[in-house]
Amino acid sequence: MYYVLSSLYTSKSLKIPIPLSDAYLVGKDYTIDIDIYDQGLNAKLKVTTLSAEVDELELDDLIAALKEKGIVYGINDELLQKIVDEKIVNEWIIVATGDPPLHGEDGRILFHFNTDGNNVRIEEDENGKINIRELNRIQNVNRGDILCELIPAKPGVSGVTVNGKEIPSKNGKDVKLPPGKNTIVSEDGKMLLSAIDGMVFWDGSKVVVEPVYAVDKVDSSVGNIRFNGSVIVNGEVGDGFEIHAKDDVSVAMSVGRVIIEAGGDITIAGGIFGHKKGKIIAGKDVKVKFAQDAYIEAQGTIVVEDYILNSDVKAKGPVIVKSNEGWIAGSNVVSEMLIYTHTVGKEGAPIDSKLIIGNDPKILLEREELYDNVEARIKDFLKLKSSLLKLRKMRSAAPLGKDQEALYKKILGAIESVRSELVEQKKAIESITARLQRVLTGHIYIAGIINEGASIMIGNARKDILTPKTSVQFHASDDEITEEEFSLPQEIKKIVEKG
Repeated sequence: MYYVLSSLYTSKSLKIPIPLSDAYLVGKDYTIDIDIYDQGLNAKLKVTTLSAEVDELELDDLIAALKEKGIVYGINDELLQKIVDEKIVNEWIIVATGDPPLHGEDGRILFHFNTDGNNVRIEEDENGKINIRELNRIQNVNRGDILCELIPAKPGVSGVTVNGKEIPSKNGKDVKLPPGKNTIVSEDGKMLLSAIDGMVFWDGSKVVVEPVYAVDKVDSSVGNIRFNGSVIVNGEVGDGFEIHAKDDVSVAMSVGRVIIEAGGDITIAGGIFGHKKGKIIAGKDVKVKFAQDAYIEAQGTIVVEDYILNSDVKAKGPVIVKSNEGWIAGSNVVSEMLIYTHTVGKEGAPIDSKLIIGNDPKILLEREELYDNVEARIKDFLKLKSSLLKLRKMRSAAPLGKDQEALYKKILGAIESVRSELVEQKKAIESITARLQRVLTGHIYIAGIINEGASIMIGNARKDILTPKTSVQFHASDDEITEEEFSLPQEIKKIVEKG
């Protein structure tokens, strides 16, 4: 709009009416254009000359032009000064910039395990070699392990136009932890923890921890199993494969040259054809139909349904061949408690079989080392006690110095530490001694016949069987092995009669 009459400004050089808004440019040989764009985030300015040359640009004119357009934010003062100083004309220059809105980030779940299921994860060893049986399909977790954590949503930050107007932003969306079976949410609600030992996986909507890993068979498609829980194999375990479980292992068929280690029980519905290369090692009990060319070791009881042939069998608990026609031949069978079977060896064909009630020689060495350590610690205790008595005598006469008082307290702490250590070592010695004593009261029970070629060992006593003996039991007395008429103990009867 143009003003007239008293409100009319007239250019001295052009003699034409001038808009009131351009009054600051009266008598100037240039005009100023402003363009606001990008939804108000940028403003550009152009000085246009009305003559061949511009004598002088004035900063106030540029500022007035910006003010007229309402531009109050993000103005580049240094650039405006540069335009004036260098007389930059006939060129669009961005002179003000707003702040775009920063939209918030959605919350997310940070997983501490691979969510791609039990896919193969081949790994190289320290020498750069790959074991094709180690497929690492299982992702083990312990109770209390962090499975995933919540990364909170971030709020947005509003933007500002060059006109000083707020540009609203969007806040991030919140997400929730996906608790599933055997998981718990931390007290602060930010983490998902495992409630048990087991394997973790993502089922598509929840995080789940399972204590049991079940497979149809163990072969090249499954690989070796190393699991922080129990393993169930509904079929066979291929030769050369391994199963390592923290808890129990159950196999529905016979096994061959395999390694099975369990912190709990091992149950094999079939038998073992170990070919002297496999190992079955349990932290508790072992149950198997038969053992041939096998190595079996258990911290608890070993129960074999039918027979033990050409095998090494060792248990802290009883070793029992259950069947009424069960037998042991060509094997070393060791128990710290008792051995029971119907038959040992074969009639008329002497077979070297050893039935031993005894301990692992290493526990004798362990006890001797404990004795030696106790003796050494007692000497340390006496030295510390002597030093303490001297300091106490000095203390009763006069206050101890700072260093002496610190030494006094240090000796007191050392004495208490040695005392605690001696108590623990005494308990360990008593436990080993009890195991050794239990061996001396152990029995070997033969319900049927023990044939020539077999050897009976209980503690340090030994008896070679030179002629067959029927329905007999053996035990040690005064470092000699004595024989008695067979009588089935109640503890064995319960195991034998149990289905």
